[in-house]
Amino acid sequence: MSDSIRIAHFSDTHLGYRAFSKPDPDSGRNQRTIDTERAFERTVTSILANKPDLVIHSGDVFHHSRPSWHAIRHFVKQMRRIEESGIPTIVIAGNHDTPRLRTDGSVYSVLELALPGIRFVADYLDVNEVKLAEHLNLHIHAVPHGALTNDDPVLPLLLPGKRNIMISHGVVPGAMPETTHGEPGEQRLDEALLDTGFDYIALGHYHVHSQAKTRAWYAGATERFGFGDFPAKPGYAMVTLNGEGSLPEIEHIPIRTRPMLMPKPVYATTASAREIADRILGDLEKTAEPDAMVSIALRDFDRPLRREVESIIRRESGNFVWMVNFAADRQAGSLPNPTTEPLQSTDLRTLFAQFVSEKTGAPLSKEFATRFLERGDRALETAILAATATDEGATA
Repeated sequence: MSDSIRIAHFSDTHLGYRAFSKPDPDSGRNQRTIDTERAFERTVTSILANKPDLVIHSGDVFHHSRPSWHAIRHFVKQMRRIEESGIPTIVIAGNHDTPRLRTDGSVYSVLELALPGIRFVADYLDVNEVKLAEHLNLHIHAVPHGALTNDDPVLPLLLPGKRNIMISHGVVPGAMPETTHGEPGEQRLDEALLDTGFDYIALGHYHVHSQAKTRAWYAGATERFGFGDFPAKPGYAMVTLNGEGSLPEIEHIPIRTRPMLMPKPVYATTASAREIADRILGDLEKTAEPDAMVSIALRDFDRPLRREVESIIRRESGNFVWMVNFAADRQAGSLPNPTTEPLQSTDLRTLFAQFVSEKTGAPLSKEFATRFLERGDRALETAILAATATDEGATA
């Protein structure tokens, strides 16, 4: 086992993501949906150029468990390029890919027919020994999101004399900042699953490329999905496994995406709305990134002044940046300003999950809360998908 092998590890591509209701000028589809697809294509192109021995996608291929036809078609088209190259490839399901109800079925059951040369692991069982790339002397233990939701813990399996790799999708305690908001259905990974003898553990879920344990790494996302992803640098990981016992060598490969800017917060003064807006517009002009998304935080503004400043900037910033978002004032007790961009669809589901969590135990029993969360989250997802289908279908 002295020969080195190279693995392209990517994750959290979230095909089908949409935001900001701004259309692509060519297709009329949501621009952020197009951005996400372009990032996926660039990632595949870069992976093929690097000629790895193995490709791993560690979950959240899609943004919804019932993806649009556009999203499915784009995934199949791009992954077929990898399939045709002959590089062994495995894809597991993340929390966004996994239906809330086990009886719903999974898009992965269709994908494995469309891409028979790629190994898919979804549903609710882990696969202790994935039959893949036997010439590489690998043992791969695939643990999709669904397997982490079972009452019985996943037991890691290692085989002597082989390179042992595990793939999973979830939260490693302490690996993500405390300020990171949770998502409906996300699962915590038992540290006993990670503190093992695997040569490499490929993780998905956290969008920032980072090391979670000695041999466990998050690949990071291929795009940014909301301004909460501002710290992320979109891309994927190239992993080199050398001789027995050696640590994996990790190189982060960046992918070009739409720029995201978050200037320092602007605090209210005695200046007029026009004066405040001119100062902000002047800073945007100096930045001169016409393709950038910008989030501006206005702090301590009363509502009339805030609305006037926002109106001026929205009207006059088009020559400097692609889109301006105004972050909600996070003062205690303050309400979101109605002129700000609407919450992302995943935020609604997060808020609902947090509400159910707070009520679990009293007044809601755990059993009822579980069913309530499943049905309520499914209803929200259905509404989100209906809105997406209307947006996509109107321009098809």
